[in-house]
Amino acid sequence: MCNLTDDDISMNVGVFPGKFLPPHRGHITAILRAHALCEKLYVVVSERCIEDGELCNRAGLNYISGVLRQRWLSQELQGLEIVVLLQNEDAMAPFPQGWGDYATLLTQTVPEPFGVIFGGEESYRDGHKQHFPDVDYRVLDPERTQWPISGTEIREQPYRHWDYIAGAARPFFARKVLITGPESCGKTTLTRKLAKVYCSSWSEELGRDYQHDVVGGNGNLFDLEDFNRITHLQYEQDLKALRTANKVCFFDTDAVVTAFFSQVFLGSVANRVESFIEPSKYDLVIALKPTVPWVADGMRELGEQGVRDVSFEQLLKLYRQYGFNTDAFVVIAETDYYSRLEHCIAAVDHLLYGKVKTIL
Repeated sequence: MCNLTDDDISMNVGVFPGKFLPPHRGHITAILRAHALCEKLYVVVSERCIEDGELCNRAGLNYISGVLRQRWLSQELQGLEIVVLLQNEDAMAPFPQGWGDYATLLTQTVPEPFGVIFGGEESYRDGHKQHFPDVDYRVLDPERTQWPISGTEIREQPYRHWDYIAGAARPFFARKVLITGPESCGKTTLTRKLAKVYCSSWSEELGRDYQHDVVGGNGNLFDLEDFNRITHLQYEQDLKALRTANKVCFFDTDAVVTAFFSQVFLGSVANRVESFIEPSKYDLVIALKPTVPWVADGMRELGEQGVRDVSFEQLLKLYRQYGFNTDAFVVIAETDYYSRLEHCIAAVDHLLYGKVKTIL
């Protein structure tokens, strides 16, 4: 019977370190190839908060924390028995001065001896040879021939390189567009049309379905707990829509609208609704004025035009009360549906590409 030594075992253990800022198809493919070359693989996310924060800030992005990158990679690699670890390197000097500390830290982060480090840069070979003399260094596709992309390119132009972004990371980059307004101003139809124009996902308003299914279509039967439930269900549906977004996700209503109707029906805001109000959640808010005909559907109750106009102003006031910058809202006042759609498309194009694209 042959007993394996520690050295024999370590040769079957590999380490794949990187920033993964953000993870992309090149990373994922290289990780999967590395996994095929060893019996056990550890992916190590390197985080340097100041340096990484500057990279994100330079690209106009919110900070992508190491924990978030670890979470994205864990989602992408789940079921493959690949272990994703996080290594904070804030106390280290930059390379090449930090090579010694890096080598010490990596051997502490990975919980067992390893025999191979996988990388994507030939320029790191000398450092690995000096500080990991007994560990093989293997570079996978250094010329990026299969996936010609880098994290820098994605950070700077995520929508041009959208197809390269790892699926788990896409919700972070997806632009979020809220369509809001009072009753019967075309929110639902417009939200669906915009989602179709951009081949993306949308989150429908749940309040009307809830009113139909739970209180028999009679708004007088609502209680405050109903509005708490509506808000929570809407939040979960928003997350589901965001996970399948293609560059942009559209939201038909939000918790402020729920708070508004809680006031309309019951005179006060349900106690948990405000915890779901997020002024920073949306990249663009499109507010529809009630300038199209009111349509009675058996559940709408605010049909008189004067009431509709007042409702719009009250809704905007509520947004301001909850910290939204209503001056940045795109207000749609056109009276025909074609012009309203074109105005919205122009606003979304500007959000995504920084200019108005011509729609024929």
